[in-house]
Amino acid sequence: MRDTLNWKSDLSYPTRGNVRPWSWDEFENQYMDMTEELRAAMARNPHLQVLGVAGYYDLATPVGGLEYNLRHLGYDETFTRRVSITYYEGGHMMYIRPSAHAQLKEDIARFIREASRSGAAKTGTR
Repeated sequence: MRDTLNWKSDLSYPTRGNVRPWSWDEFENQYMDMTEELRAAMARNPHLQVLGVAGYYDLATPVGGLEYNLRHLGYDETFTRRVSITYYEGGHMMYIRPSAHAQLKEDIARFIREASRSGAAKTGTR
């Protein structure tokens, strides 16, 4: 900034988010499990579809937690057929990697198209 833009400032530039105090004590050594809440929402809305996105190298929100929650909605096809997971190179901000960003955009667009089509087919609308 100083050399290229000739901009000088003594302001600090934090390279990490200020998320203190950070307390996940109630979830220590376990995944945050939102399975019951998601199952209830899907039961109330039979058209609700879920797309989980995960970065392979995410240490903050491990992919295993997402998989655990989505795989434990129940074995009833009413739920399982409405859930999908996509995986990307990177962490939980996979979109900062250009190739993963492009793939994420494509996957979300496909998810919306398919969800819209299946919802329209079920309700008889277009």
